Amino acid sequence: MNLNKEISSKEITQAIKAFIFSLNLYKEKINNLNVFPVPDGDTGTNMLLTIKNIDTDLDSLVDIKSLLSHLRQSSLMEARGNSGVILSQFFQGLLSSYEVNNSFTISALAESFKIAAKNTRKSLPNPVDGTMMTVYEEIADAAHNGLDESEKLEDLLKIIANSSIISVKNTPNKLDILKEAGVVDSGGLGLAMMMNAWYYTKIQNNIEDNLEKAYTEMISGLSDKVSKSFLESNDELEWGNCTVFTITGNDLDIDYEREQISKYGRSPVITGDSTLIKVHIHVLDETKVIDYSNKIGKVDNLFIQNMDNQTKDFSRKNRDYTGIETSIISICDGDGIIDAFFETGGDGVHIIQGGSKNNPSIKTIMEEIDKIKSQDIIILPNNSNIATTVKQLIELSENNNIHMVNTSSIQQGIASIFSYDQSSSYESNIKDMEDSLLDIEEAFVTVSTRDVVFDGKNLKKDDFFSTINDKIYETHTSPEKALVSVSRDLLKRNEILTIFVGHESILDNYDKLENQILDNFTDKEVVIVDGNQSYYNYLLLAE
Repeated sequence: MNLNKEISSKEITQAIKAFIFSLNLYKEKINNLNVFPVPDGDTGTNMLLTIKNIDTDLDSLVDIKSLLSHLRQSSLMEARGNSGVILSQFFQGLLSSYEVNNSFTISALAESFKIAAKNTRKSLPNPVDGTMMTVYEEIADAAHNGLDESEKLEDLLKIIANSSIISVKNTPNKLDILKEAGVVDSGGLGLAMMMNAWYYTKIQNNIEDNLEKAYTEMISGLSDKVSKSFLESNDELEWGNCTVFTITGNDLDIDYEREQISKYGRSPVITGDSTLIKVHIHVLDETKVIDYSNKIGKVDNLFIQNMDNQTKDFSRKNRDYTGIETSIISICDGDGIIDAFFETGGDGVHIIQGGSKNNPSIKTIMEEIDKIKSQDIIILPNNSNIATTVKQLIELSENNNIHMVNTSSIQQGIASIFSYDQSSSYESNIKDMEDSLLDIEEAFVTVSTRDVVFDGKNLKKDDFFSTINDKIYETHTSPEKALVSVSRDLLKRNEILTIFVGHESILDNYDKLENQILDNFTDKEVVIVDGNQSYYNYLLLAE
């Protein structure tokens, strides 16, 4: 037993490089497991982003205290998301353990996990077992109990690595949401991969092979990704924004501020000291928590992620494609437009981002086709120029299962997707989708970028003009006036009008606009959707 054996700065630097290596290698597999606190698929990415830049100039920090101080400060400042902030507690634990012992030894390393576990539990207003916090705690217990058997660093690292695997395997038994989703805790698994990477790097023993064995053992009997049923059951929940930032100041009361800041949202992780506080919190609107924090110090390093979008992306990446006879590739842009295609078409829909000024190449489309395993594929170009590209692709390709519905606009694409059935043959789908285009009218509102004569009408630069079925309808001084006018014309002949709002025209409330459009049309229906599309203030689909 040699508990006072010093751990060198070189050995710590080796550990950091091993951590980064393992997270680079496994970040996507870690992402695929994430369900707590939000099924958004970014745990591995956030853990990697938290530490990937902290190895800069580490070799120049030969003094152990300077090195540990750098790791603590850098990880705290760079921490992303819930998992990143909790991961930074490991580096805080290393420094705190050194400061208590005035040296960094094998026993100090074991103590650092206790400190990390304690700080993590303290940083959470409602700590939950079965998470990375639990893995810290169980590693700490195993390391403490194994000190008597540890003659050198690799002896203790072996105990830490093995205990992390056992702890992660047991997380579904401690947290019901993990058992429901059929996975282990993603943050805990990320931490375990780091610890195993350190051990196998230290003993120079088949690092990648042994990491894969550790990963396989941890998920044994469970899934390597969140179950489809779990994702579907959480698909309609509103998660808000994952908001992460630092507060710097003097004489900050971390315990008091943790209590106050936690009131502004969900899943808070708040840590730090009297001069620096790191905040992670989920809020629907980040304005209030930022305003409060600016009153107590200087807010910096602000990082905001929309978790509703992340959750949708995560759900889409983990869709089950089995049993889909005919898949759809839709080429479109705008978050709301993309959502409309996914929500209407279901699991068989694939998206390539593109539009009127961003035509994807044949190579880009072929790369997406190569990912799809369905018997047949139908492409919706949603633009006449892109349709030309798709025609060329079909002519050049030796793949006979690629087909096109010649949609020349987003509105036509949306109309056709309503008739799509992923379990039907492409012949049936193409007939139904093409037939659906016979019963619609379409329009758009946009701004003229120059003086031009079009359809015999003079358009001045900066005029807002509308079209119906590709014919100029009217010009106006504002996009809203153009919208109301063209909408009323469409409602004379149609029952339902769907309006996709472009990113430059999105409002907080559409009640007034809807009332203006429906004036004298009380028996008709208007649906207004934030399409977020470029170039067009409004796209209109009338049925």
